[in-house]
Amino acid sequence: MPVRSNLFRVTARTLSAIINGLATIVMFVVVDPFLDALADDVIAGRTSKRDFGRAVIWMEPSRLVGTLLAQALLLPSAIAIAWVAGVI
Repeated sequence: MPVRSNLFRVTARTLSAIINGLATIVMFVVVDPFLDALADDVIAGRTSKRDFGRAVIWMEPSRLVGTLLAQALLLPSAIAIAWVAGVI
């Protein structure tokens, strides 16, 4: 099945939204609890503000790497979504 086929475009769009939703949930399950716990440790005095600041600063380069990785996976993911849409 060609990637640009219009036969399954509604299914592919729905699958794209599902994938984005899952990625958002994973971010909130993995990243947010870590930063929340680290902030609680700073308030309780178990971790320094410097360590917290360092963790927050490293979030930006990690987002950049994630964005670059997403760009590299864009076409393979589109092909996979088109394939799954054809199977469904």
